[in-house]
Amino acid sequence: MLTHTTIAIGLALYILGMLAASLFWMRRVSSPSDYLVGGRSFPYWILTGTTTAGCIGAGVMVGASGLAYSHGWAGAAYPIGLGLGTAIAGLLFGVMRRYKFMTLSEEIASYYDNNRIVVEFSNVTLFLSQLGWLTAQIIGGAAVLGVVTTLPHGWCVLATTLVTAIIAIPGGLKSVVYTDFLQAIILLTGFTFLAGSALHHTGGLSGLLHDVPPDYRSFLGVASYGGWNIAGLIVTFVLAVIADPGRRLSMYGARTQRGARWAMVTAGLIVIAFSSVIAIVGMYAYHLDPHMKNPDQSLLWLVMRVLPSWLAAFVVVAVASGIISCANYNVIASGSFFVRHIYPLVTGRYPKRPLPAVRLALAGALLVAGLLAYHARTIVQFVIEFLPVTMSGLAIIILVGRFSRRGTWQGAVAALITTPIASLALMQLPASDPMWRNPIVPAIVGALAHLAVSAVTPPSRHSFEEIANELARDRQNIETSPSGAVTPAIISG
Repeated sequence: MLTHTTIAIGLALYILGMLAASLFWMRRVSSPSDYLVGGRSFPYWILTGTTTAGCIGAGVMVGASGLAYSHGWAGAAYPIGLGLGTAIAGLLFGVMRRYKFMTLSEEIASYYDNNRIVVEFSNVTLFLSQLGWLTAQIIGGAAVLGVVTTLPHGWCVLATTLVTAIIAIPGGLKSVVYTDFLQAIILLTGFTFLAGSALHHTGGLSGLLHDVPPDYRSFLGVASYGGWNIAGLIVTFVLAVIADPGRRLSMYGARTQRGARWAMVTAGLIVIAFSSVIAIVGMYAYHLDPHMKNPDQSLLWLVMRVLPSWLAAFVVVAVASGIISCANYNVIASGSFFVRHIYPLVTGRYPKRPLPAVRLALAGALLVAGLLAYHARTIVQFVIEFLPVTMSGLAIIILVGRFSRRGTWQGAVAALITTPIASLALMQLPASDPMWRNPIVPAIVGALAHLAVSAVTPPSRHSFEEIANELARDRQNIETSPSGAVTPAIISG
């Protein structure tokens, strides 16, 4: 009972603190540009913190610790993939800050002559992906809340949705970025305390590793989980980050191009370092109870049955911080895509009052995600299995567009079609055939299809800079005009 009370107090203080910060930034938002991209004024240190927090959500804390419980150091591969992808995205795409894009779709449009097929496919897919990931974060948050409070599932979903709403909606990206910086500190501190406690009670790292199976101790758990599986896990998350509109949103909001690049690199390195902490936590749970039926519950089992009440409360608040941070980015990105792309696609114009429209879009996205989370408790598995099918194809066309001047929109369409088809086809193979079921395979298929089709189709008629400049002129309408109907300008490929 003491643990439950302490956790409840910790969560209440956390929510009040985040609400105060969000309302503070709400008063400093005066235009759609402030709301959607933070006025492009975020310094390096703020972006480093918010990007770190945005990487470590429900999947990392629950899924990776469960993987560590089952396969030792393999649990580190999950956050390593995210951290490596974040660092790579900063190095390869930090330069995109100079074009002042608002969404990832604008960047994709600039690679492919603003071709309507590629652009609208990207718009709809990225918008739906954010709804899917937002739903996953709400389910993860509700699951954690349900264990630590014993409230019914519906109330936990409602509470998680409302907390996300009160942080993200009032101040937009500014409130998300600055509250996420605070949440990153809470998150890293909480899990550092937890890992320190684990090592203290097991006699250090050598003592902990002595009590787990020998395969767990191999590099990244290769002997337990398999080297091909580890490679596939890391590559999957690297590609997912490259095609993640939330990561791009933080880069586009940077004060400088240099700050955008190195904030991503620094955050990626922090997440890679954090991977060892997650692995230690999972193996500590195995050390205490090697017969747990559901490894994904190992973290929460530690919180409720092992840790002292003060540390349990700290860890729960840290878990909540990570989940809410990821959810915040998902909801802001979905709102940006709705106002910038989905609304014009349906109506043929931008909303007359962009700022109220985007706040309504965020509320609508949270409502839809909350309903999905309530009715589909297994959607996390759906997201993990099927969403990367499309995201891998998007990552391929982004990489080819960035580094191949010969990439064409026809090649991009080929990649967008072949990658999910290959993924779905390979899923039908027996689970005993891991060689072909690995997610690396469809990514290679998509890349080859892109390059082959691009080689036999005519090159783009416009340069990247021409399209980017035209989109910038078009985007000024929504960034600087809170009222007045505007019609998007379109260059058709």
